[in-house]
Amino acid sequence: MTPGPLTFLARRYLKSRRKHRGVGAPLLSLLGLAVGVLTLNAVLAVMNGFQLTFIESLLELSSSHLRWTPSDGQPSADQGALIGRQAGVRAVVPSTEGQTLITAAGNRRGAVLRGFPSDALARDKGLAAHLALNPGFKGARGLPARGEVLLGIELARGLGVIPGDHVELTALSGASFSLLKPHLVDMTVKGTFSTGYYEIDAGWVVANLDDAREAFAGPSDFFYAVKLDDGNADRVLADRLAALMNRPRAEFTTWRDYNTAFFGALRTEKAVMMVLVGLIFFVVGVNIYFGQKRAVAEHREDLALWAAVGVRPHRLRGVFALEGLIVGVGAAALGTVVGLAVAWGFGSLDLLSSDAFYLPALPARVLPHEVVLVGLACIAASTGAAWLASAGVTRIPVAEVLRSE
Repeated sequence: MTPGPLTFLARRYLKSRRKHRGVGAPLLSLLGLAVGVLTLNAVLAVMNGFQLTFIESLLELSSSHLRWTPSDGQPSADQGALIGRQAGVRAVVPSTEGQTLITAAGNRRGAVLRGFPSDALARDKGLAAHLALNPGFKGARGLPARGEVLLGIELARGLGVIPGDHVELTALSGASFSLLKPHLVDMTVKGTFSTGYYEIDAGWVVANLDDAREAFAGPSDFFYAVKLDDGNADRVLADRLAALMNRPRAEFTTWRDYNTAFFGALRTEKAVMMVLVGLIFFVVGVNIYFGQKRAVAEHREDLALWAAVGVRPHRLRGVFALEGLIVGVGAAALGTVVGLAVAWGFGSLDLLSSDAFYLPALPARVLPHEVVLVGLACIAASTGAAWLASAGVTRIPVAEVLRSE
């Protein structure tokens, strides 16, 4: 049997007035699978939006993809330039990270103090994209100069300060830990920033790198933040840089060292959600399986006739598998189109209360490879169930059926 007759039979059975339910009532099966594809695409888009918002904020603002912490704690322009020339490196920015206590108008808050050079936003486009500077700056917009700081929008709100106000930052100095003495450093609030990540917006102070190194950071707090085109190449690059720069491998840490538990939890959450929503495919696949078995029984006379004229059983099974394929492709196409429309529509809906959620809207993010995977899973479930159910074709007693006819 050529593909032409096979296709003809599949279409004939699908349109049969006898409603043989070859795919468990084809239209209902198609709609059931389409709902599964729609739901899975929409859920994954919203989940990706939430997860990638957090992940990108952490990587672009906090841990970066790779950190080089010189053992002497001193900047090295030559070494920084060497890192920047490596293939796959997107940006290299010297930075510091430490703890401080910020005081303003009688309010005190603990905070993370990050030091950046004033041209860091020009050097690192990822930092510039995620560190959104809010209106109302004192002076020119940009990162702080000496004597100035930027505050996270929630931290500024909690302290009750606005651009132009003065705050006091607590710094520690001394020859050794036992001799550390606190002293206050007066700073001017240049402006505020927002990242969409509450812990950063409520707990970060951004200062000029020179101020940070001079008053707030020890040698171990200084590092070079390295951003990569491919975040998964972090370990390979760390090994290469350690050998190239003749530095201990321990001086190079990656995002995996900082965020392993958090990213692992997000990955597990996503996998479990995909399995739970993907059960729709299993349920509809079972319906297709039993519907197809009924179809084989209803068309046993036709099938026996085809077998009698020499058509091989696997060709006859292909008729029913093709029905499943047609339903699967139709469901995947319909569900994908509607699912993507729903996912993209979430971004414009104000469904979250600002009092309970630190998000203005649902952050949907569609990943093309996941859309393709969901569509293929739909097609595989439909076609596989139909093929398995058509095994009864090989057990039709041809002579007995023809004799009875």
